[in-house]
Amino acid sequence: MRKKLLWMTVAVLITCFCLVSCVQNGGEELMIDGGYMEPGFSHKGETDSASPEKGEASEGKPTEDEPDVDGEDNKQQQDQAGLITACAWDDNRSYSDWQRCFVKEEDNAKSGKFSEYTENKWKFNTLGRVKVTVKNGENFVCGATVSCFGADQKEYKAVTNANGVAYIFPEEQEGTITVRSGEGKGSATFTAESRDLTVDLTSSIAKANIIKMMFVIDVTGSMGDELNYIANEVTDVIGRIASNDDQTRIDLALLFYRDNDDTEKFSYAEFKNVTDPNLLAEQKQTLSEQSADGGGDYPEALDEALLMAVNQNWGEENSTKIIFHVFDAPSHSEKENITRCGQAAKIAAEKGIRYCPILCSGADLLCEYIARQGAIYTGGTFIFVTDHSGIGNSHYDPDIPNAVVEKLNDMMVRLVIGYHTGAFADPVWWNAK
Repeated sequence: MRKKLLWMTVAVLITCFCLVSCVQNGGEELMIDGGYMEPGFSHKGETDSASPEKGEASEGKPTEDEPDVDGEDNKQQQDQAGLITACAWDDNRSYSDWQRCFVKEEDNAKSGKFSEYTENKWKFNTLGRVKVTVKNGENFVCGATVSCFGADQKEYKAVTNANGVAYIFPEEQEGTITVRSGEGKGSATFTAESRDLTVDLTSSIAKANIIKMMFVIDVTGSMGDELNYIANEVTDVIGRIASNDDQTRIDLALLFYRDNDDTEKFSYAEFKNVTDPNLLAEQKQTLSEQSADGGGDYPEALDEALLMAVNQNWGEENSTKIIFHVFDAPSHSEKENITRCGQAAKIAAEKGIRYCPILCSGADLLCEYIARQGAIYTGGTFIFVTDHSGIGNSHYDPDIPNAVVEKLNDMMVRLVIGYHTGAFADPVWWNAK
C-alpha cells in the first residue's frame, strides 16, 4: 500500500513539473487538432478577430521568433529601434480628399468626418488653398516668402519648401500674392477657378545646408505605454540623420510638456548641433531622462507647447525646419486654447516650419483634426502610429485606406531627408523582406 502511494505521489509530482514547464515556456506551441498553432493565430493561419492586447502576437505582430513584450523581453525590445509602425499622409497631395472631410450632410449624402468642426474652425480655414510654385529659371526656389493680404488686411504668409512650393489659405475668392527671395520679387493673381500659380524670380537666396529639427513630446501618464519605445525611435532617427551626411549641420531641440496642475509643465532643451558627438550625447541623455507621469484629465497643454515651440529661435538662415510632435491627447477647448492652436500654426507657416504630428494610442477625432489642420497649413505631414507592431494600447484609426504602414524610424528619416533635399523616397512596407 505504501509503495502504491509512493508511486502515485511520484506521478503527481512529474505531472506538476510538466505543467510548470509548459507555463514557463510561455505556451509557445499549442496543440490544436494534432498540429501546432502560433499564439494569436487561428488554426487556419488567420489572426484572431479580437483586438490584441499589449504583448500579444497577431498578424504582423511579434511571434515566437521575435522578442516578447513582457518582462525582461519587454526591456530588450525597448532597447531596439524600428519596432513602432506608423503611416504618413500628406493632405496637400490629396487636397480634394481633404476638402471632402468637411462636406456637410445634404440630400442623404454621407457627411465628411470633420463636418462638425466647420463652424468651430479652431482658428483654421484650410478649404481655400492657393498653391504657389516659385522658380528662378529652371531651378526651384526654396525659402521664398509668399504672402497675401485679405480684404480685412489680414496677412496670409508661408515659405516655399525644397521643391519651391508654398501653400496659403486665404478666405477670399480672388486676390494677389507676392513673392520675395532676397532681391528677387514677383507676384501673381488667383481667382476661385485659378489657385495653382507659378511665379518666376530673377534672383533668389541660396538654401543653407542646415536642418533644424525639434521634437515636441507629450510626457503625461497616458504616454507610458509607448514613451520608452518612442524615445528609442527618436534616438535612432537623430543618430542616423546626424551621421547621414557630414556636410549637413543638424540642430536639434527637445520640448516636453504635461498639463496645468503638474509640477513640471514644460521642459526645454535648446537647439544644439548634434553633428558634434558630444552634443548629440547630451540631447540623447536629456531624452532618456524623461518619464511619463501627470496629466490628470484627457486634454493637455498642447496649445501652449506648440506656441512655445514655434516661438523659439529657429534662425534667420534659409534652412530646413521641422517639428515632430508626439502626442495622444488634444489641447483644452477654451477660447484661449483654440486661439493658441491657430497662432502656432500661423507662426510655423510664416517661419517655414513643417509641422509633422505623430498620433499615439489614446488619440481621438479631435486629435486627428488638430494634427491634420496644422500639418496641411504648414506644408507638413500627418503621421499616426498603428497596431501592427503590437506595441502600446489600441491606436486610433483615421481611416485613410491608401496610407502605407512603415517603420516609424525609417519614415521619419525619409521625411527629414525629403524636406531637406526635395526628393522624397517611396515608403517601404514595415514587414517587407
